[in-house]
Amino acid sequence: MKQSKLELVPVKMQEVDNISMGVLPNGETFLSLQGLARFCGVAPSAIIQLSQDWQKGEAQTKSRGKQLAQLISEWTDSDEIPVSLYVEIENSYAISSVTHAVPESIVMAITDYYAHYAQTTKQEAITNYRKAAKLGLRKYIYDRLDYNEDDLISESWKLLQERILNNESPKGYFTMFDEATTIIASLIRNNIAVDDSIMPDGSLGIHWAKYWKEQELQASFGARIKIHHKFPESYRQLDPEINAYPNEALSTFRTWFQDTYLPQKYPNYVKGKIKDKSKISLLLEAVLPPSLESKALPH
Repeated sequence: MKQSKLELVPVKMQEVDNISMGVLPNGETFLSLQGLARFCGVAPSAIIQLSQDWQKGEAQTKSRGKQLAQLISEWTDSDEIPVSLYVEIENSYAISSVTHAVPESIVMAITDYYAHYAQTTKQEAITNYRKAAKLGLRKYIYDRLDYNEDDLISESWKLLQERILNNESPKGYFTMFDEATTIIASLIRNNIAVDDSIMPDGSLGIHWAKYWKEQELQASFGARIKIHHKFPESYRQLDPEINAYPNEALSTFRTWFQDTYLPQKYPNYVKGKIKDKSKISLLLEAVLPPSLESKALPH
């Protein structure tokens, strides 16, 4: 199976102790295939061959592959076993334009294997496994790269500002991005990094378009139109065409948004996107409008 390349550039990547590691725009960390080999104390050819056999589906039929599949399932907290151990990402930090990036959960699974389950366990794997397990691999890599997670939040604010500045709605119309900026801002304020993998305006647009059609709102407010939307350059997606709706429908939209989308649709979107489940209730509360009693001034 051919591995697709993600048009995504790491926000930071470098070699530390001859181990190539980096951070993606969504905050996830990774090691290169060769970096993983050094992390585990094995020859690069062993990890490269493993990754190739894994893509062919051959490694999973052997005892080592079966053990790795179980560990990957445990470390990713998922019953779905990935068809590849890495993703290809754009790399502007090295001579090669592409890096084979192994996601943090798979790094831990493979390191766990070489530290505890391999026929000949590796001391480097044992040492690095203990260090990463103690801190969490993400924090371990952040510390080794001298990377501050606040930089990721600052970048999220920058991306939101860029989208706002580059996408002005035409006179007389509004878009789902216009109306979703409060949701996006609430995510960032609660230290959720927002990039091209988290775009609430897309979810909002799908549900509102369905409601618009079902309720035949064009008959009441006039036709919607298509306009271009410009994404920041770091986004993987192509600039899309989106719907812009007549301002006359704004009151109806906001009633639907507060009464239907936020309480019924948005929770499912958040649960599917946010890994830290402890933040979900906080994020939902952050976007629900305050009660009239809390805002109305006394007569």
